[in-house]
Amino acid sequence: MTQRIFPGEHTTAADGIAFAAETLSMCRRLLVLSGAGLSADAGVPTFRCEGGLWQQHDVEVLASPQGFASNPELVWEWYRERRLCVADAEPHEGQRALALLQGHFPGGQVLMATTNEDDLLERAGIASVIHLHGSLFDTMCAGGCSWKARDSVDNSLSMVPCPMCGSVTRPGSVWYGEPLPAGVLDSIHQFDPDGCLLVGSSCIVQPVSTIPSDMALANLPVVEINREETPFSSIASCSLRGHAEHLLPGLVDLLTSRTVQDQKMRTT
Repeated sequence: MTQRIFPGEHTTAADGIAFAAETLSMCRRLLVLSGAGLSADAGVPTFRCEGGLWQQHDVEVLASPQGFASNPELVWEWYRERRLCVADAEPHEGQRALALLQGHFPGGQVLMATTNEDDLLERAGIASVIHLHGSLFDTMCAGGCSWKARDSVDNSLSMVPCPMCGSVTRPGSVWYGEPLPAGVLDSIHQFDPDGCLLVGSSCIVQPVSTIPSDMALANLPVVEINREETPFSSIASCSLRGHAEHLLPGLVDLLTSRTVQDQKMRTT
């Protein structure tokens, strides 16, 4: 499969979008896998807000069972600030375009999965999202019972013990060193994607980073959109450089247009 990076010498962003649409046009089961770069375009920082609490602390310590055990109130204060940061953000045009893609992808299905913990995709209108690293707005029992609830209104659940067993509560995110939520990878495998649109992901964190890599090695089309080159860029079918909020609307327009779909039908 031909690999091309846009923009490149003698190419434009429009060339790249057209090539990306052609690359994915034969897909019947398209996986959209997004990372922090997608939400960053909506103003959600990848690690730090200006003046945010976590500028003075190691994120990998805060987002860990050990960090929570040593200072749960500090961890909760960090999560409450992150929740407020996301609540102030609004979905951008690229995220809204993905909602259009999910609902109007002719002749196929689209599965949305993300390593982002925010709810911007849902607020953009996407019906179902697999949150591979959990949800920023979930509060759960830290003692191991099954209690979990959404805490998106006033953070009140973060300030009281677990109503089922009395243990302290913790954020519902997947922390460093913890396994992914049960069944999320199985859902992707059962979907059996025949193509992937990778948006704003550095493709570094395991095991999620193996998904697009394994697909590319199986000669399935994988289109990458990222502001910068990533470890995956060299094996992507097509790698677009730029902001997702600018590139996704044009790509989705082509993927859902009748002209592109008619061309696909003539070649199948």
